[in-house]
Amino acid sequence: MLEYSVAALLPLCLQLLFNRVLFTKYLPLGITIVIMIFAFDGLNQPLPLQIVAVISTIVGFLLGLKIYNKQKRKVR
Repeated sequence: MLEYSVAALLPLCLQLLFNRVLFTKYLPLGITIVIMIFAFDGLNQPLPLQIVAVISTIVGFLLGLKIYNKQKRKVR
């Protein structure tokens, strides 16, 4: 059960952190995917765990886009 909690929260947090720091749209997504695949051996995890991580990554990407758009409006 702990694995599913980490798979649900870690990609979301990484997306939001990298989006807030890097001020780009797609680079945080790439960094998060690379970290999840290589650092946490994502391709060798069970399929339900991978699905949870993918859904969390998508939600993090959408929330990151909201942050990016809000930051872009503040700069102009």
